[in-house]
Amino acid sequence: MSSETGESVLRPSLLLVEDDRALGPLLVEILSEVYDVDRAEDGQRGLHLARTRTYRVMVIDRGLPGIEGVDLVGRLRRSGLTTPMLLLTARGTVADRVEGLDAGAEDYLTKPFEIDELLARLRALT
Repeated sequence: MSSETGESVLRPSLLLVEDDRALGPLLVEILSEVYDVDRAEDGQRGLHLARTRTYRVMVIDRGLPGIEGVDLVGRLRRSGLTTPMLLLTARGTVADRVEGLDAGAEDYLTKPFEIDELLARLRALT
């Protein structure tokens, strides 16, 4: 993305860890209008990207192959990472939300969700 003067416009970076083959690419397309998005399709790749790159915010699915989302958040927090994290999941009981927040996520959004709400929550985190 460039400005009218030809200068580069820096956008905040976002790590999306989402394995859903339909939702993942859709979220990348939508979020790329505001963020520079990297996507990982499993928890292990998400862990690697989070530890080797710098992100302004992360969106992490709870039900991931490899490393489950709550475990991924916990590992990243225990390693000292302070990047804001939002857990995105179909699991929406109070106990599920408490577990995700206690693991270190700043926010928790259940599926199905509205894109406008996701974007507003990400703005609040950044």
